Amino acid sequence: MDRLPLLRAAAGLGPSGAPGTASLTPPPSAQNYSVAEGGAPVQVTFNVPPSEIDQDTIDTLDAFYRDAAEVVGSVKTIRTAMEELQQKHTENMQTVDEARSKMLRGEIEELSRETGDAAKAAKDKLDVMSKNTAKLKETPDSVQAHSAVIRIEENQYMHLVMKLTMTMAEYQRHQSANEAFYKAQTQRQIKIKYTNSDGTAIDDSTAAQLAEQVMENNTSSYIFQQSKDVLASIIETRNDIYRIEQSMRDLNQLFNDLAFLVNEQGELMDVILANVQQSTRYVEKGRAELKKARKYQKKSCKKLICIVVCMVILVAFLAVGLIAGLIPK
Repeated sequence: MDRLPLLRAAAGLGPSGAPGTASLTPPPSAQNYSVAEGGAPVQVTFNVPPSEIDQDTIDTLDAFYRDAAEVVGSVKTIRTAMEELQQKHTENMQTVDEARSKMLRGEIEELSRETGDAAKAAKDKLDVMSKNTAKLKETPDSVQAHSAVIRIEENQYMHLVMKLTMTMAEYQRHQSANEAFYKAQTQRQIKIKYTNSDGTAIDDSTAAQLAEQVMENNTSSYIFQQSKDVLASIIETRNDIYRIEQSMRDLNQLFNDLAFLVNEQGELMDVILANVQQSTRYVEKGRAELKKARKYQKKSCKKLICIVVCMVILVAFLAVGLIAGLIPK
C-alpha cells in the first residue's frame, strides 16, 4: 500500500503530481506578505549604537563646524555690507543734495560699524576654535586619539583665516580708494569754488595745500572766507575721510592678529612644503637608483648567460672527447 498520499493529506498538501514529474511551486499560504495597494513600502533599519570614542569625535566635529558656520556667516555679512558701503560712498560722492548726503553719511557710518562688528565676531570665534583644537593636543594620548580630528580642524581653520584675511584686505582697499577719492574731491571743490586774492584760479599745488589744511582742521586762511557754504561742504567731506580713517584704525588690531595667524599657518605650510620637496628628492633619487639596479640586473643576466653558454660548450667538448676515447679504433 502506498502511504505517500496519506502522508501528504496529513501534512495538508495536495495530491502528488503525475509519476515522473516534480513540482517546485510552493503551496499557497494563508498569510499575505505583499505590500497593500497604495501603501508605503516597509523599511527595515538597524540602529547600531556608536562607541564612546566615535560619539566623542562626532560631538567635537559638530561643535567645530557650528563655529565654522558662524565664521562663514560673518564673512558673508562683511561682503554684503562692503558692497552696500561701496554703493553708498559712490552715491555720496556724486550727490549734490545736502539732505540726501546727510542721510547717506548716516547709512555709511552704520554699515561701517556693522562691518567692524562682524569682523570682530569672526576673529573672536576663530580664537575659540584655535583654543579648542589646542586642547586636543595637550597630551600625547589625546593627540593619538584625535589625530584625524586635529588635522581636519587645523586645515579648516587655516582656510577660514585666509578667507577672512582676504575679505578684510579687500575691504581695506575699498576704504583706501574711497579716502583718496574724497581727498581729490576736496581739492576739486577748492579749485572750483575759490580763487586767489587777485581773482585768478587756484593751481593744483595751492589746492593740495589748502586741502591739507582742511584735513588738519585749519580753516583760517582768507580763501576759505569767500564762501561759508562751500567751506561747510568741504568740512563734511573731511569728516567723511575722518570716519574712514577711524574705521581703518579700529580694524588695525584685527589685521595685526590676522597677520599673526597667517604667519603661524605660513610657517606650518613652509614645513609641509619642505617635507614634500624632500620627499620629491627622495623619490627622484629612488628612481635613479632603480634605473641603475635595472642596468646592473641586465648586465648580470648577460654575464650569467655567457657563463652558462661557456659551460655548455666546455661540457660538450668533454663529452665529445670522452665518446671519441671510448670508440674502438
